Amino acid sequence: MNAYRSAATWIEIALGCFAEAAEKMPEPAFLAEHQAAHDAPRTPAGDLVASVLEREWWRRWPEGRDE
Repeated sequence: MNAYRSAATWIEIALGCFAEAAEKMPEPAFLAEHQAAHDAPRTPAGDLVASVLEREWWRRWPEGRDE
C-alpha cells in the first residue's frame, strides 16, 4: 500500500507541475502541446496529461477559440 501512495503522490505532483508550466506557456507553444496530445495514441498516462491541457484550454478560451 505504501508503494501505491508514493506513486499516486508522485503522479499528482508531476501533473501539478505540468499544469503550472502549461499556464505559463506562450500561446503558440501551448497550442502545439495541445495538438500533440490530441495526435498521440491514447494511454492512461497520456490521458492524464491531456486532461491538464484540456482544463487549461477551457480556462484560456471559455467560449471556444476561432481557429
